[in-house]
Amino acid sequence: MIAFMAPLVLASGAASAAPAPQEQAQEQEPRQPVPIPAPLPIPQDKASADTTQLPQGARAPIVTWDGRVLQEPDPAFHPINHEENYASFRDVRDANLWTKLKYIPIAPDVYGTLGGELRLRGELRPGERFGAGPQDDDGNFQIRARLWGDVHIGRQDSASLRAFVDIEHATTSGLESVEATIDEGRADFNQAFLEARVPIGSGEIKARVGRQEVGLGGYTVFDMREGANTRRSLDLVRVIGKAGRIDGGFMIGHPVTERKGSFDDATNTDYDLWGLNAGYGFGKGAHSGRVEAIFVATDALRGFDSVDPAARDERRTLSLRLAGIDGPWNYSLEGIRQWGSNGPRDIDAYYLTAQGSYSFKAPWKPQLGLRFDLGSGDKDPNDGKLGTYGPLFPRPLTYNGDLGPHNLTILQPSLGLAPAKGLSLNLSMAGLWRTSVHDAVHSLGGAVIRSGDSSNARYFATRYSVSGRYALNPFTTIGFYTNYSDLADAFKPGRDLFYGATYVTFRF
Repeated sequence: MIAFMAPLVLASGAASAAPAPQEQAQEQEPRQPVPIPAPLPIPQDKASADTTQLPQGARAPIVTWDGRVLQEPDPAFHPINHEENYASFRDVRDANLWTKLKYIPIAPDVYGTLGGELRLRGELRPGERFGAGPQDDDGNFQIRARLWGDVHIGRQDSASLRAFVDIEHATTSGLESVEATIDEGRADFNQAFLEARVPIGSGEIKARVGRQEVGLGGYTVFDMREGANTRRSLDLVRVIGKAGRIDGGFMIGHPVTERKGSFDDATNTDYDLWGLNAGYGFGKGAHSGRVEAIFVATDALRGFDSVDPAARDERRTLSLRLAGIDGPWNYSLEGIRQWGSNGPRDIDAYYLTAQGSYSFKAPWKPQLGLRFDLGSGDKDPNDGKLGTYGPLFPRPLTYNGDLGPHNLTILQPSLGLAPAKGLSLNLSMAGLWRTSVHDAVHSLGGAVIRSGDSSNARYFATRYSVSGRYALNPFTTIGFYTNYSDLADAFKPGRDLFYGATYVTFRF
């Protein structure tokens, strides 16, 4: 795969020598709100940890067969690759090697697309899980390679069919602690689905069946897990509709049971889910926003503390979110309510997250932000109710995902900077409290890091994060991320947590 990518690297290097690129436009109006810099390397608009959603590259005029002069298209990569649409590349496919890969004519009204990604990352993880369990103090090295392609049958203005396949191969070497399936997963189908599309007026309806990534809203309920070495997908039947500013859909299926071998991932039939989502965009450009709702019903075997065994968890999750841009202001508010049953206990849980920022017109484009999170926790373990918030498929609170939001209250100021074209930096400091002193501190996957009876203190740790990323060219990004969490004395003995990573990502 590296040999295959070499010509593209050379081509992308040539593109970087062109005049300074313009900022990439959003794919549609109203513009999707861009929440404040969170404890991740880049802002949380439609991107994840170190994705290659980059500024536009240089443009060159293209003369088509009928004499029309067009502009050479620029990479506009999406965090979820199957959301990219290259039907319009028919007239510019001969512009360069990249455009030829993005529009491959097969027959009249039939074309294919190829894409891929190579990410190399070195990590340091001393103090994992604040010293609980096996430790790795001398670092590890990760490689993630992905290759995907699809075939489209039919025209854009009529009914069409599509087949999409995405193969991912991820390896980790030198990791001496717990090597989980998010670190190691050899060649397997990350995505493989069939899709039928029917245009209706100015809108459309899609029906998709198979393995697929899902990213919705602020990625609080459904996230594709870009920061990990292996991404997350689900086996679903999805119906997706869009009409003007309104969109929504229905899904039913199961998560994927991930394994470390080759082509051995399987449908987790012991975890059922179905859900609905709807959204509405309002305004335009720098004064725009979006409201959306997500409802998910799940039935799985889950546990949330170190005493009681895992039980059948029938959970209902409702998320309501408002996000928008108002000139220099940027905001996102989301409330999640959960109810149902966990074994003999009733579920009564919630999660709140609010983010806001202000961007200044000054050198380095400073952006001051503030984020607040509140996970309900279980306030009384003897009342016959489970108050612990149980995230479904969320984006982690930090890049490495050592902490989950189950029972945390977080207050986090941040500062974002853009010192040069293509370069972004983010600094943040967060105070971490237990919402309930009777509940545990959990990892993102739900494992107990500190039990509910480990201390009577609420304040758990102070977390410092610094990250940066630089777009070498429209295809290649380099970056770093560091996260240091100072464990409060009330929860010692234990270790302070440090996570550091440097990476280079190439995508075509």
